[in-house]
Parts: sequence; structure tokens; C-alpha cells
Amino acid sequence: MAHSSSTRPKPTGVTITVTDLRTELAKYLERAHYQAQHYLVERSHEPFVALLGIEEYRRLLRAAGEAGGSQS
Repeated sequence: MAHSSSTRPKPTGVTITVTDLRTELAKYLERAHYQAQHYLVERSHEPFVALLGIEEYRRLLRAAGEAGGSQS
């Protein structure tokens, strides 16, 4: 059964700094989880980590598995 796009927000991305994340961690975690927002976190103007909600993470793992990617 197909999921309606109205049941879950479409993921969107924003770049933030490690300092932004540190000072407003709860805000970014809640947005990642509840609003399907994902973030590229930069340190010293370089990509450092990505922050995304668990559902998006699980979707990426499934997609990697279907593409023959290994999960270790």
C-alpha cells in the first residue's frame, strides 16, 4: 500500500555549523524527527556530519541494501 505524501513531510536540507548544533541541539533534533528536516553540519567550513530523522535514516539503509550495499 502506497503512503500518502501528506502523512509525512518531504525531507529538506539545511547547512548549519557545529556551533549552531551545540547551542540549539534540542531544536535541531526535534525538527529532524518531527518535520523530516535534515542538516549538513559543517566544522571549519567543511562538511563534518549529517543529522537526519530515524525514518529517513532507515529509508537510506533500506535503499543501500536494495542496491547491494553492505551494512557493517
